[in-house]
Amino acid sequence: MTDLEIDCAGCGARYSAYVEACPACNTPNPYIGVKSRKGIYQAIAIGAGVVAIIAALFVFPNLIVGQGGGGPLGGSVNILRPETTAPQTLPQKELVQSALDAINKDRREFGLPPVKLSNNSAAQIHAEDVFGTKQISHWTTGGEKPYMTYANHGGTGSVHQNVAIAGFGPDEYQNCSALMIICERIDPVAAIKELEYEMMYNDEDCCDNGHRENILDPHHTHVSIGISYDSYYLSLVQNFENNYGLDITVDEGYVSMIGDMPEGAELDHVVVYYDKLPTPAAYEANKKMISYSTGEIAASVFAPLPDGLRYQQPKGYVVIEADGWIKNDALDISFDLEPAIKEPGVYTLYTMFKDKDGDQFSITSYSVFVESVDATAGQQQ
Repeated sequence: MTDLEIDCAGCGARYSAYVEACPACNTPNPYIGVKSRKGIYQAIAIGAGVVAIIAALFVFPNLIVGQGGGGPLGGSVNILRPETTAPQTLPQKELVQSALDAINKDRREFGLPPVKLSNNSAAQIHAEDVFGTKQISHWTTGGEKPYMTYANHGGTGSVHQNVAIAGFGPDEYQNCSALMIICERIDPVAAIKELEYEMMYNDEDCCDNGHRENILDPHHTHVSIGISYDSYYLSLVQNFENNYGLDITVDEGYVSMIGDMPEGAELDHVVVYYDKLPTPAAYEANKKMISYSTGEIAASVFAPLPDGLRYQQPKGYVVIEADGWIKNDALDISFDLEPAIKEPGVYTLYTMFKDKDGDQFSITSYSVFVESVDATAGQQQ
């Protein structure tokens, strides 16, 4: 590894950070003698379930602040020495595979089937967004929640998100990048393994084991993994999917869902949630929130009734009677979404099932973007 250098406070000459004094003028190196350890800024956030309660944890372990004088940062200096060997790096494809292997190793140890790698691009887009802002968030800078981005990039399953970061906080990151402080470089392979371990085994105090439960959810079938990093910061996004291959179309507000039934599960109902249209202002207002919801309930959709019967309409949302439900032991759901559309916004469809133990889970979180009440409800931007 190339020897890092600093500027002399006395004469401005540049010299090795590990030399006791400036060779040009003999001004003492203010960094020598200050204890140093790795500085890690970690945070993790999760999203799982139809009523998504997402917690975030911010940890700053082992950041040593030494008292010195005359250095680039004035009276307080962070000395974080690099490792003696260069961090291990892998091509993006192999790094994603390494992250997938870690997930499936944890699932296997608890008797769960592996999740397959999804090709949905939402996780990578989100990871790059977090990396660019250095702000962990379930909102993108455009104001989208995870299920919106997932649907906008072709996702038809139900998405449940874990987000984690490792490296240095925003202020430290700038100083590391400018070589104003000597910082240990991130090993992306080790960082991903460490974050996976934290989400699996050190999650109770933070988030009531929400991350762990997301990783170990038996209904998950796929995961897409987003990774973005440089020498001092890494963002990791795990978008777990309940993806049972449902084909979804929305034509002028009329919804059709066709596909196989999840094995051993019983179709319950479809619930529609409403959000305002995403905007950068929504990101700014919510970027530091440690939780998000699926929005406000707009409608529930139930199986067709016999002739002459109608569902009672509750207050606050609409009950929609479906035209189609199950055909030949397969899903053949169809209904008119228009009664739920009261104003512009995002209407997200959750198709709810009960498994053999009576636990509820969704197989869709499909977002329909409506720009005006007169627009085609199925149009997505």
